[in-house]
Amino acid sequence: MELVKHFNNLLTDTVNLPNWRLDQLGQRVDTLYGRLSNDAVLGDLVTDKTPQGSWAHRTIIKPQPDLEYDADVLIHMKENEAWANEKSKYLDAFDATFGAAGYHDREKKTRCVRVIYANDCHVDLVPYVMTQDGYHIINAETGRWEDTNPGGFTEWMRERDEITNGNFRKVIRLMKFLRDHRTSFTDVPSIILVTMMGNRVNKWVPYSDPKAYENVPRTLVTIVESLDAWLQANPVRPSIEDPSSRGTTFDHRWKKDTTYSELRDCVHVVAQEMGVALAATNYQVSLEKWQAILGDGFKGDAPTESTTNPFAPAAGGSSVSHSGRGG
Repeated sequence: MELVKHFNNLLTDTVNLPNWRLDQLGQRVDTLYGRLSNDAVLGDLVTDKTPQGSWAHRTIIKPQPDLEYDADVLIHMKENEAWANEKSKYLDAFDATFGAAGYHDREKKTRCVRVIYANDCHVDLVPYVMTQDGYHIINAETGRWEDTNPGGFTEWMRERDEITNGNFRKVIRLMKFLRDHRTSFTDVPSIILVTMMGNRVNKWVPYSDPKAYENVPRTLVTIVESLDAWLQANPVRPSIEDPSSRGTTFDHRWKKDTTYSELRDCVHVVAQEMGVALAATNYQVSLEKWQAILGDGFKGDAPTESTTNPFAPAAGGSSVSHSGRGG
């Protein structure tokens, strides 16, 4: 059975990041951006900011208890020609700015500076530099520019959502939740999971199966079964190309060699389980099978999402503590 209401409740109560947390994220990013745009060194270079990744694609989910969700932000910048041979200086300058502002819980990464809000989220701030050849991000390990097309990937996501009647993003959230809930393929990066699933969306499928993308459960089963068929046809890990940048792959994102085989095996089992749950004609049987896959949050009661933000900033605006967790 489809049990659409149960899926909506699971998404609302268990999977989706609540709106107040998204609002809090926006406030934090505004504060971080303000630090950069008002900095004596960076102020004249910083021009804008753009959400990237799961924040831009609306696929962020609640983190597991005591873990953080991540949000990526591109910081648009003019090129500093004095740093042409030392591109890591963009990251050094970001790090110095946040250090001076009291954000002690932070990390300088290969392509970003990460500001950490413990047990809640971390924000990756990526220098996105305009050169004569267009915008680039920095790889501090190689000292070279890297091409990226965040707008193109967002458009690709939008197309998948349109084909599936607005269900694709919800299905992505469910699969990310399943990845964490079952802890079976946790090493698969979200960008790779999203790309593989998006590549299984086919605008011609509804012509042969008009209900394929009719609602969340049918879209979920349609995509996961198609993903399973593709994975089984590829016993050796194939290259995963960035759909928004021809010739660019996400192959370097795999964390270990066994991750692909773990994903392949898990999806094979899950696809069968989901197919059985959807095909069940008895309500209790279907409910129990879906709950075995998705957990006790899969239920028919009314959603109970709280609209209260227990971490709302005090009147007068946000502040930065000595631990760097303000904003």
